[in-house]
Amino acid sequence: MKMTQNDLDTKSDPALLLWSRLIQGAATVVIVLSLTLLVAPRLGESIFNQVYYNQFSSPVEVPHSVQGYIWFANGIIGAVMAGWMICIIMLARGPFLEGRLQAWNMIAMPLAGWFVIDTAFSIAHGVWGNVLLNSATGLIFAVPLFFSRRHLNKH
Repeated sequence: MKMTQNDLDTKSDPALLLWSRLIQGAATVVIVLSLTLLVAPRLGESIFNQVYYNQFSSPVEVPHSVQGYIWFANGIIGAVMAGWMICIIMLARGPFLEGRLQAWNMIAMPLAGWFVIDTAFSIAHGVWGNVLLNSATGLIFAVPLFFSRRHLNKH
């Protein structure tokens, strides 16, 4: 008999259920922000301009033809981020909730890789708003990952 999500939720370690839901919540926040870049590019750009440059408008005048390309590139980035977060949600709802260490690794290692690479790139270019955004994003994932680690099976 195949287990449903409700069966998995009720049979799981309560601590893992909490950490799983927090990971899913964090991924959902990233999905919403990411899809904003895709479906509402002006709003998405304004949000990220506020984070990066402390203003809602672009810090430089951008020609209309270039603006379309920027929105397209941001939309692609948003789609990739949303897809990645969907994978994280699926891992958190399934094998992570079953207590599989491999699922924890499959969530934590790519997030750590993204954090180090993206944050180093942001520091190198002096985009301190992105460093702060990465730190906040990293933290909302790091807390449940850190505290869930001891509840996982090694096999």
